[in-house]
Amino acid sequence: MKQSELLLNIRNNLKDYPIDYLRGKSSDKYPDSITKRLAIYNTKIYDEIFSLDLNNTEFESEIKIETMDNISKDIDYYFTVYDVYNDEEVEFTKNLCLYLSLIAKKPLHPVGTNPKKDDVFKHNNEYFCKNKIKYIKDKNSLCRHCICKNAPFNFY
Repeated sequence: MKQSELLLNIRNNLKDYPIDYLRGKSSDKYPDSITKRLAIYNTKIYDEIFSLDLNNTEFESEIKIETMDNISKDIDYYFTVYDVYNDEEVEFTKNLCLYLSLIAKKPLHPVGTNPKKDDVFKHNNEYFCKNKIKYIKDKNSLCRHCICKNAPFNFY
């Protein structure tokens, strides 16, 4: 499947998602809660998905169906083990993860600006994650699909 086809599928899957609810979480009264940071990041990614030109030639790379299936299975596993299984949230997360890992090549988590403080950050045009080294070996770890590299020790 081409990236442009996947992007079209993702748009179709997300078009009825209640994004205003997520936008509300992004104005959360708590200044730096993880919920607020995720809401802001996910809303930004949602808007990015719908702003892209499907005819852009940069979206012509082929994606293996097996890779998409692996990401989907890992997300299903995550939600059944770590969270209440909510079909709408699972599908939203699945589509964002597919977009981030296979099309946008961006981290699955919000990116901070301070390498000393933030778990995920960009440095010299590369993304790093301080937690990837801990979670990469977990069963069905989503870290396997994230483009972040393990953060060097000098950033801890």
